Amino acid sequence: MNPARSNRAVPILVAAAWEPELERFRALARDDDGADPGDWEAAFGGFGGCDLEVEPIGIGLVDTTAGVARSIARLGPSTVVLLGTCGAAPSSGLRIGDVVVGTSVRLVDPAVVEERAAMPYASEAVPLDPSMIAALVAAGAREATIVNTLGITTDDVLAVKLAALGQVEHLEAYGVARACQTAPGAPVRCAVVLGIANVVGASGRDEWRANHVAASARAAEIAWAAMRPAVRTSTTRRSPG
Repeated sequence: MNPARSNRAVPILVAAAWEPELERFRALARDDDGADPGDWEAAFGGFGGCDLEVEPIGIGLVDTTAGVARSIARLGPSTVVLLGTCGAAPSSGLRIGDVVVGTSVRLVDPAVVEERAAMPYASEAVPLDPSMIAALVAAGAREATIVNTLGITTDDVLAVKLAALGQVEHLEAYGVARACQTAPGAPVRCAVVLGIANVVGASGRDEWRANHVAASARAAEIAWAAMRPAVRTSTTRRSPG
């Protein structure tokens, strides 16, 4: 057993690819005047009374996967919550400014989608924790399926093809979900909370530059609203500082 898991207060790890996507969450946790766990588990079956750790884990699928694996090994968290921004598929019905919680995440290679390559291993979607999804929906997030591509989709035709596999595009979610699913000892519960900063396609990068700060802040606000009752008052000021 990981020694960290034997402690009474098992940590929740709040992670993001890079520090700017954590700034709003850190501020909310630092400035909060304390949280009463109350009847959270009975109401939502979600997070439980836990300590809080907040840290960036790396940009892109490879660095994120390595980073979250190191954090899980060091901290022994019960739960990982990934924050960030994403692009909405053109046909998803989602808009810039919405916040989504992932229900599943699938690794996607556009060359395979276009039948110009073959995946040498299973590419099934990884399901995400249903009780945490419910808690985050109650806080204002919308449910969405996630496709994890290796690069940002910049072609409108490809964007339409990828939309058949998922409602939003993200570059790191699959690595985090897989690391949690395969953690030594027991799976770690995982939630992915993303603010929509762009519509996937040719204009996506410009839209992301214009909207990513506000989108990541909104994702952090919804994540904190869902998690606040579960975080121990004694650590809301210590861990995120």
